[in-house]
Amino acid sequence: MKSLEHTLTGRRRTVAALAATLVLGGAGAATATAFTDEGDHDDTQVAATTSPGTDHDDHDNDATLIKSAKVDIKQAAGTATKSVAGTVTAVDLEGQNGKPVWKVDVTDSKGTEHEVTVNGTDGQVTATKPDRDNGSDDRSGDAALAKSAKTDLAEAVDAALAKVKGTATSAGLENDHGKTTAWHVDVTDTKGKDHEVTVDAANGKVTAAKTDDDNHHGNDSGDHDED
Repeated sequence: MKSLEHTLTGRRRTVAALAATLVLGGAGAATATAFTDEGDHDDTQVAATTSPGTDHDDHDNDATLIKSAKVDIKQAAGTATKSVAGTVTAVDLEGQNGKPVWKVDVTDSKGTEHEVTVNGTDGQVTATKPDRDNGSDDRSGDAALAKSAKTDLAEAVDAALAKVKGTATSAGLENDHGKTTAWHVDVTDTKGKDHEVTVDAANGKVTAAKTDDDNHHGNDSGDHDED
């Protein structure tokens, strides 16, 4: 599931590699394949014209995942912490072999981050692996970040959904600008529009909300509250 502007702490990031674009008679076509930094890739190739505003395929894919997922973000997080004791710092809904899965990052008491994969249909844990790339400084930072949050994922999601009605598809705990620890929750509303809601991890209050349209229009001047 695409995030809106902020990247989520500790998650594998998706990099879109665009193949050649061929222009014939004024019409263009581009093909993108998504790769993770671990070498994995999603089998789905998305073809789109170069006409502005043609992101329907993304929304269709998002809607399909949301509709097929019987397990919500809070249930996935709860299941993950039964498999690995610790604090959830990030959750993402993703497609895997055409099926919805939740990727949950859990930081244990030693600061080691674990990625737990939860089946989005039946809620079963299908994989668990520690992040062996993190050095001692990274582990200390992860542990400090997890400890600093007074608001947990479930509370942050509830606050975000009270602001924007819909389905939470991802959430990540971040230290914004090195000052404030906050949750960034991605919510797809009932009309299929994506929103990013920022929740202060200290007091659980929504501090900002913005739509995907804001980012497409190049509004990077800062978060703003939605009416």
